[in-house]
Amino acid sequence: MRILGIILTLAYYLSMLAFLGTYAAKALLWGTGKPLDETSSHKLTLKTLVMAGCDILFFRRLLIVNELLWIGEWSFHVSFVLVILRHLRYFLSPVPQWVWAVQTPGIIAGYVLPLALVYVVIVKFLIEKKKYVSSYNFLLVVLLLALSVSGLLMKTIYHPDIVSVKTFVMGIVTFGFAVVPGSVFFVFHFIAVLALIVNLPTHVFAAPLTLISARQREGNFNQVIHEK
Repeated sequence: MRILGIILTLAYYLSMLAFLGTYAAKALLWGTGKPLDETSSHKLTLKTLVMAGCDILFFRRLLIVNELLWIGEWSFHVSFVLVILRHLRYFLSPVPQWVWAVQTPGIIAGYVLPLALVYVVIVKFLIEKKKYVSSYNFLLVVLLLALSVSGLLMKTIYHPDIVSVKTFVMGIVTFGFAVVPGSVFFVFHFIAVLALIVNLPTHVFAAPLTLISARQREGNFNQVIHEK
């Protein structure tokens, strides 16, 4: 299991390098290729930031367009964030109090996550009659379902040794090589995490900037209309 631990640790480093490299390249292209327009000369206002914050935190634009889909999308993203925050206890030592505080919400979110994902799929394909899905989006759905289901199985039935999990993860954080926990479900779960990291859409992290820019353009447009 030690050899497997070394392989998985190296795979984690390579996955993070691939993701960060892709994100850095996209950010560089976005920064150098963004055309100048009138909005670049206007300062951000508190109202713009507040409205953009509502768009980011509550998916306000989606709520206006499609309330049925909004329920699933918002529940999925909130649950996903809470699950990630809960998992920080394996990466930090000592564990901050706020991380302990999100453990219960994170556990609940772990049950909501797969249900929200299935709900979104049902809405898009059975209710909205969407006939096509890209192979990339299909892969993301499969990976997320694999992660959430395997996580729930380890939480409820096939319990891995928590101490071994903590030791293995802290070995990754401290650039050491620890023995991987002797759990097939944990190994599967971890490999699914690596696959998700490599395939994680980078535009998700650029969304706040995009929404702020959109709000700024909208505000400037309304100002021009008002002046006319």
